[in-house]
Amino acid sequence: MNNRTCNNCGWVHFGVTRAHAAEEVARFNEQFYPAQKSSITQYERCERCGGSYLNFRVALSGDCPDGCTIGPIIVEAT
Repeated sequence: MNNRTCNNCGWVHFGVTRAHAAEEVARFNEQFYPAQKSSITQYERCERCGGSYLNFRVALSGDCPDGCTIGPIIVEAT
């Protein structure tokens, strides 16, 4: 997967498949539920502005400085 940039705020995320996101949610919930619970919706929105994963584009060089921590966003197969 490639990096994706939110068209709303410019925040960069790394792309993951929906299947991968579901696996990570299940793994997290096995370890931490009921104290904490994760959901697939956390992978469907921008970490910064809350915008939809459907409003992202392929990240361009310079969108994100080297060394920044970025989070995941779902990228649907086309």
